[in-house]
Amino acid sequence: MRGRQSIWVTRNISYRMGAVVALLAARLGITPNVISILSGMITVASALLAFYMGQDNGWAGVILIVGLQIGYAFDCADGPLARATGGGSSFGMLLDKMVDLSSGMIFPCILAFGAGHYYFPFYSHRPDYTLWVILLVLIIRVFLNVLLWLKELVVYDADRLMEDPRGHTLWWRIKKAVSLYIDEPVYRFGIALAWTIGWFWEFAIVYSIGIFAINLVYLAASKKEMDAMDRKKSLEA
Repeated sequence: MRGRQSIWVTRNISYRMGAVVALLAARLGITPNVISILSGMITVASALLAFYMGQDNGWAGVILIVGLQIGYAFDCADGPLARATGGGSSFGMLLDKMVDLSSGMIFPCILAFGAGHYYFPFYSHRPDYTLWVILLVLIIRVFLNVLLWLKELVVYDADRLMEDPRGHTLWWRIKKAVSLYIDEPVYRFGIALAWTIGWFWEFAIVYSIGIFAINLVYLAASKKEMDAMDRKKSLEA
C-alpha cells in the first residue's frame, strides 16, 4: 500500500516485512499508534540489550542487527495499517514522526556509550571527541531527514501511493543510487555491524562526512529546482 517512491531497500524489504506486521496487527486489533510506539521501543530495547551484553558478544551483534531491522519494519507498518483499517489520524502522523526522530537519535547514543571514548589517533594530547562526533552524526542526519520531509510533504504534497512521475534521466538514476546511502535499513545495518566489530566511531565519522556532502548537493539541486518552479508560476500568473 505504501512506499512506491521510497528508496529501494525500504520499499522492497522493509515495507514487505511491515506488511506482515500490519496484517497481524489488523487481525489482533492492534492500533497504528501502538505499532508506532512498539517501533521505537524495539529499536531502543535492541540497542540497550546489545549494550549490556557487550561488543565482544556475537549474540549481542545478532540481536542488534535483527532488532534494528524489526524496529524499522514496525515503523513501515503503522501507515499502511492506518489506511487499511481506517484508523489514521492527524495525531497518529505526528506520533509516528516523533517516535522516528526520538528513537533514531537515542539508539546511536546508546551504541556510542557502549563503544567507549573516541580519541583522534594522530594528535599527541588525545582529547576526547566522543560527544562531538555523535552530535555531528545526529545533527547532520536529522537535518537531511527534515529537508526530505519538508520538500516531499510541503513543496510537492507527495503521495507515496503514486508512482514517481519524474523522467528516468541520468540525474534521476544518480540520485536513486546515492539514496541507498541514506536508506534507513542500510544505515541501521551499517551502524549495528560497525558497533559489533568495534568500528563504531570509524563508521560514524565516514558516514557523517558522506551525509554532509549529500546535504550540500541536495540543497544546491533543490534551490535550482525550486527557482525553476517559481519562474514557471510567475510566467503563468
